[in-house]
Amino acid sequence: MNRNSVTTTIRPRHNILAFAQWSSLALAMAAASILAPPALQAATTNRAISDSSITTAVEQGLIFERGVFQNYVDVSTADGTVTLSGPVSNLLAKDRALKIAESIRGVRSVIDRLTVTPVARADADIRKDILAALLQDPATESYQVAVSVKSAVTTLSGSVGSYTSKQIAARIAKGVKGIKEIRNDVAINYLAKRTDAQIAADVKARLQWDIWINGDMISSGVQDGKVTLTGTVGTALSKSRAFDDAWVNGVMTVDQSSLKVEPWARDDAQRKLKYSIKSDAEIKQAIQAALRLDPRIAAFSPEVTVEGGMVILGGSVGNLKAKTSAEQDVKNTAGVVGVDNLIKVRPSGTFTDADIKAQLKAVLLWDPELDSSTIDLAVINHVAYLSGAVASGLQKAEAHDDASRTKGVISVVNHLKVEPVYEVSHYGYSDYLDYGWPYYDQSPYYFTEVIGPRAFLSDETIKKNIEKSFFWSPFVRSKDIKVVVDGAVATLTGTVGTWIGWNEADKDARKGGATAVLNRVKVKQGVWWW
Repeated sequence: MNRNSVTTTIRPRHNILAFAQWSSLALAMAAASILAPPALQAATTNRAISDSSITTAVEQGLIFERGVFQNYVDVSTADGTVTLSGPVSNLLAKDRALKIAESIRGVRSVIDRLTVTPVARADADIRKDILAALLQDPATESYQVAVSVKSAVTTLSGSVGSYTSKQIAARIAKGVKGIKEIRNDVAINYLAKRTDAQIAADVKARLQWDIWINGDMISSGVQDGKVTLTGTVGTALSKSRAFDDAWVNGVMTVDQSSLKVEPWARDDAQRKLKYSIKSDAEIKQAIQAALRLDPRIAAFSPEVTVEGGMVILGGSVGNLKAKTSAEQDVKNTAGVVGVDNLIKVRPSGTFTDADIKAQLKAVLLWDPELDSSTIDLAVINHVAYLSGAVASGLQKAEAHDDASRTKGVISVVNHLKVEPVYEVSHYGYSDYLDYGWPYYDQSPYYFTEVIGPRAFLSDETIKKNIEKSFFWSPFVRSKDIKVVVDGAVATLTGTVGTWIGWNEADKDARKGGATAVLNRVKVKQGVWWW
């Protein structure tokens, strides 16, 4: 289905029958739309995706991600620009809400008017916990970062070796309760000066190999270490991703103001086939470059083997988070069809089970996303066991990630239950919604969310809901994936070119009302890429 051919202002959640009629119209007009020039397709897209329907899609996304407290977040849209306003309880929820809005097809930009209303804590206690959190995380324990807190506003200063390290420091600080705002004044102190030509080559490579964007439509210029991005991307999320990609070693600033968001830019007719099948040697080289840029992994140099697009990771790392981050970096690389993660976790230093339990208990207590009083914790032979009850699948994933970032943990067994138990319907963290992507604190764990009783939905309605979700996702195309629903169980088949498509299709099926999903979609090189 080519969605750009549709002309409608129907709000999807109000009229399922109208959606079915809309789908038929889309199929009838698909062939003509493929041949349309970019200007016409852009105009058609603007007519097809109304501001009111974008608002509805964002609202539905916030409902799906329960931790954002959608009831208190107001959404408005004007000319594709979404404004979010209202209170959220912590900075992590704020970041997540902004990324959810960016991830909706048709959104050109997002204006942040959200206010953070955290739990009340003394400034001295917040500062003490942030310093402890930075010290206990394997990635930040050696960072020279100073912390000051005044009226719950936290300022980070000092220096680190890369842009990504600077963002990791901020992410760790945001994981402490009581913070209203973070001012990240940490300076980047590169170990060596690099030429503009070296920087330009690295930026181009990052844009080309990142599966989240179409680097062929982005140009980059470098002068005195300052990067300027121009061109077109298909989503607001891709624009943010391109900005982060451009921060390779040696970069002083990145200007993305001339990078335009045009929904038509995501379609095949507007892309070069740059992602023809890459050789195993090229894929390996790109993965090694990505791992070198990731502060959680760079010190360990995992072994990388590529056979027919299948990547095998070996060697050892000092903490569990480094192992999972390495796998995510691989999945974010174009040409990868699968990952076999054989990395061993060999913690550096001596940690008793009692030490690990005490550290993890503190992390769970700090985390603004969690109520640690409902989580039971045990550590046996460096394996962390989580049990008890949490309110959402997001909280289950958050606790899992906290454990993976705790020194000494080599594995996590997560038996947390989501309560109250009504009906299985939710997909956990999406790769692009785990803040802060693209290089750090990504959580590849997927859990079932329980959000309460749901009215009976027929198989046909579930199928249409899934296809509607495909429409709003910038990373899924319904013509590549066949949906069959039988007894509320959705079976997905087809072929996609990246793990984004696989994950998003799975999530969209659950969001559409399927009580279970058989995801038989194959990831194959040289098919379609985002």
